Amino acid sequence: MNKCPSCGYERKVSDIRCPECGSFYSKIAELIAEEEDYEEKHSLRGRCLRILKADDIKRELRIELDQVIAGLSKKAIFTLFVIIAFVFALTLSVL
Repeated sequence: MNKCPSCGYERKVSDIRCPECGSFYSKIAELIAEEEDYEEKHSLRGRCLRILKADDIKRELRIELDQVIAGLSKKAIFTLFVIIAFVFALTLSVL
């Protein structure tokens, strides 16, 4: 992380104090910020927020869906197919 956590000023790795706002850099603050960034990118909540904030929601949703499907095994894809087919068959039988 090469930005000041207080003001966002680009900094050098060797700096211990921000030349812009004067706040001291803390390794703990950096670790917390990195963890928050990771959670934002990889959690369900973060993914949903990213989709909702996108200009083209349909395109962003398709990208997320493609990433999820790419991470599934063939067995998992088959299982999802069977579940969807079963629910579809139940829906048709009720109508």
